[in-house]
Amino acid sequence: MMLSMFQNLPPLKSLLAFEAASRHLSFTDAANELSLTQGAISYQIKRLESHLGIKLFTRKVRQIELTTEGLRLFETTQQLLQKLNDDIQLIAPSKNKNQQVLTISVSTFFATRWLSRRLGVFLNQHPEITLRLQHSVNDPDFMVDEVDMAIRWGNGEFPNCHAELLLSMPMKAYCSPKLLKGESLIKERSDLKNQIFLKDQVGNDYWHAWLEKAGMIDIDPSKGPVIIDPNVRIQSAIDGHGIILGNPMLEDECKRGELVELFGEVQLDGLGFYLLYKEQNLHSKTLSLFNDWILDQVN
Repeated sequence: MMLSMFQNLPPLKSLLAFEAASRHLSFTDAANELSLTQGAISYQIKRLESHLGIKLFTRKVRQIELTTEGLRLFETTQQLLQKLNDDIQLIAPSKNKNQQVLTISVSTFFATRWLSRRLGVFLNQHPEITLRLQHSVNDPDFMVDEVDMAIRWGNGEFPNCHAELLLSMPMKAYCSPKLLKGESLIKERSDLKNQIFLKDQVGNDYWHAWLEKAGMIDIDPSKGPVIIDPNVRIQSAIDGHGIILGNPMLEDECKRGELVELFGEVQLDGLGFYLLYKEQNLHSKTLSLFNDWILDQVN
């Protein structure tokens, strides 16, 4: 008997529960969205983890976090479900004629650490809006034309679009506590010359500016890998592979003792997360609703 090519895929119910729990970082919010009990969500997640033989979440007091494997599966699952939803809208548009689609480009870093845990409120207030989160890295050559809005990290200088500051966040240096001991331990700023700098791609990397602010212009940060995905870059720092530049969204890692601030008095100001869009897009009632809502979240 011929075996199905999809025999290794997990149950769809488990994937749907996993996608919702990952987006909200909450079993309770996922249960409310899917009209299930929290126990049912937990069961489906355990079923999925058992099927795959890996842990997808790290369970902590009153919160959950995606593992590295969980984050990768979340990105893939969301992309595939979004593609399926888009195709169904094309095939059967009459089923979705009252639904308004809003496409937001956002990094997985910002989505999982800030946006997802707040989105449930907006979605409950506006069930007529289908929100598409288009996950991407913070590409310096990104163009906003193909989405309704983008949420990007930077200094506010984004060509050919309107930029509105959402969150102002200084950038500081972080490393694993492992680097504070041993032969190459960091005690003074001059000790940075013995370290590896974990970098973003050239257009988004601020190591030269930070070192100048620290008075260490003679240190060359070019040695070390370029890791575009911020989640992978953070994990690399936690593993002790080098030092990174980050913002206060690394608070949880610092509280758990996985990362520590290096020379906390040295920081780069004037950076943050910005809302980007073509000005004419704000004539859209749907985008205007989302824009007003997300700005209210930081007031």
